[in-house]
Amino acid sequence: MKTVLTPSLRFKDDNESDYSSWVISNVGMHTEQLNGYAFKSHDISESSEGYKLMRGINITEGRIRHSVKIDRFYNGSVSKIEKYFLQENDLVIGMDGSKVGKNVALINAEDSGSLLVQRVARLRPKKGTSIKYIYQHITSAKFQRYVDIVNTSSAIPHISKKQIDDYKLSYPSFEEQTKIASFLTSVDSRISQLTEKHRLLKEYKKGVMQQIFSQQLRFKDEDGKVFPEWEVFRLADIAKPIKRKAKVVIENVMTISAGKGFLHQKERFSQVIAGTSLDKYTHLKKGEFAYNRGNSKSYTYGCIYLLNDSEALVPFVYRSFGLEKGVPDFYEQLFGLKYLDRQLRRLISSSARMDGLLNIGEKDFYQVTVPFPHEAEQQKIAQFLQSIDKKIDAVTQQVEQTKQFKKGLLQQMFV
Repeated sequence: MKTVLTPSLRFKDDNESDYSSWVISNVGMHTEQLNGYAFKSHDISESSEGYKLMRGINITEGRIRHSVKIDRFYNGSVSKIEKYFLQENDLVIGMDGSKVGKNVALINAEDSGSLLVQRVARLRPKKGTSIKYIYQHITSAKFQRYVDIVNTSSAIPHISKKQIDDYKLSYPSFEEQTKIASFLTSVDSRISQLTEKHRLLKEYKKGVMQQIFSQQLRFKDEDGKVFPEWEVFRLADIAKPIKRKAKVVIENVMTISAGKGFLHQKERFSQVIAGTSLDKYTHLKKGEFAYNRGNSKSYTYGCIYLLNDSEALVPFVYRSFGLEKGVPDFYEQLFGLKYLDRQLRRLISSSARMDGLLNIGEKDFYQVTVPFPHEAEQQKIAQFLQSIDKKIDAVTQQVEQTKQFKKGLLQQMFV
């Protein structure tokens, strides 16, 4: 151990005096680490009878997750493996996988009594150490950078028991550790509450949209009367393809990212990759759409986004189009619901091409059908859904601000 400089932000004792100086030492000096037991496959069951197993797949970032799909149980004798039973507030770390070093959680009362499985590490504090203080360090970006450096470069990233034990931390007195951990835990709780609020708002919007677009939920006009029945049109009946080329170089060169929408090329690729050639780009204007035929995990059949910037250059391989009638904001919401997926799936002539784009012909694409409510109802629907979007965006911002607040605290509290 060695004494270190104290951080800029500290807690005081009951007499408003500073606690003792901080020291640097490794995790192994302050915790007892145990790696999980290698259960035989024939002893592991999907049945919920027996002892619950704590596997790496159960551990995600900051919490333990359960589902019928991933939970496993042990029905054998435990007389020789009692040391592998987990206790409340044990710290568990997934030791391999793409998120090695990130899948860390504290065991709660519900999961106490689970059995620790191989490739999962359990840390239990020695006297004078707060496990929740250790947890705040292990879940920090600093620990992740350490893991990125030391983990094995095999096909499956892995961190060893020794590498976890060797990680160095700065340790204040137990009393100050406890105060720091308690304060940071309260910030974590706020982040969790906001994250859950964000999830519930998105679920609420999804449910409302399903009711709206199935016409279970209808809007009324200014006189309180229900709008006329919805019509159905081919996309070709209400929209026209856009092939326009820019006459001068436009700085706003954009690409579509699944789940995020239009992004500046510089933001996605760290540079503008269009060069000086305009031949491979379409000049899109505000209120027009582009369909990215690239399939992704979140958008199997591609995604359609509305351009809200005044203008942009987008890759010519996108299906760009503008509405001749209808409210763009309404169709932005419709496309965001993946309304066209069933139709697009039937149109795919073969698997993805060499360039990763789905084989959907332009003519076929414009034959997809879309609902067409009265335009006044379209406007009401769009405004209602946008009001929910604003609430979701506000909570998203709160989550990010709280995370940045915690990041600033860590920089001032940890040395």
